[in-house]
Amino acid sequence: MRLTDYLEPELILVGLRADGVEPAIDAMVTRLHEAGKIADPDSARAAVLEREASHTTALGNGVALPHATLEGLDRCRVLVAVAPEGVPFGPADRESGTERLFFMLLSPADEAGTHIKLLARIVRLVRRPDFVEALIAAGSPESVLEEIEREDALHV
Repeated sequence: MRLTDYLEPELILVGLRADGVEPAIDAMVTRLHEAGKIADPDSARAAVLEREASHTTALGNGVALPHATLEGLDRCRVLVAVAPEGVPFGPADRESGTERLFFMLLSPADEAGTHIKLLARIVRLVRRPDFVEALIAAGSPESVLEEIEREDALHV
């Protein structure tokens, strides 16, 4: 499974600015809705926020992976957002507390297996700090996509 099989240029958001978890998730869900990838942004927002409330998806190393499963999706959707200035995300007692790279994953409720595989794939790719920094430094959606394609090809 390749992450690039689930990426679409219109779902790469560079320059994300938000002052917390809810505004960050709202911006990502809004992009998914505006791109025509989700029909019900309120349900998506609620599902992601519910998941985030139960356990943070901040992975450390400046990366967060907000995700949820939803009824009514036709396929798994991955959105990548870069917040160069950082977004306060995760528990307040965490040392860093800000994330600069986000992968939002929304999957149909009946594709739990694919959802888990995509989560694992993303986690595997973002373990390398130099890869994370390259994505944060990329100045355009096309550059982000190129960096992900390059890294994704290294992990068969």
